[in-house]
Amino acid sequence: MIRKLILSAVLATGAIAGVSSAANAAPDVFDRHDHRDVRFEVKVRHHGHWDTYGTYRDRDDAQRVVRMLERRGQDARIEVERGRW
Repeated sequence: MIRKLILSAVLATGAIAGVSSAANAAPDVFDRHDHRDVRFEVKVRHHGHWDTYGTYRDRDDAQRVVRMLERRGQDARIEVERGRW
């Protein structure tokens, strides 16, 4: 009987902690419905201005390209474009 009571208390505490941590979690940057209208443009600094290196539909692809460019010693950044294509 006491084991069931302790087990119930532990499970209830874990469930409440899980709900509260999910409520405190940062929201997604993009709404799932807007994701198809988002493009990630990789820019590279070239002679004092930013040139477009490429445009990607997925943030992970853009971040991979930025890391590759930074390993080569170039300044790179990602600009997010929202629009209707």
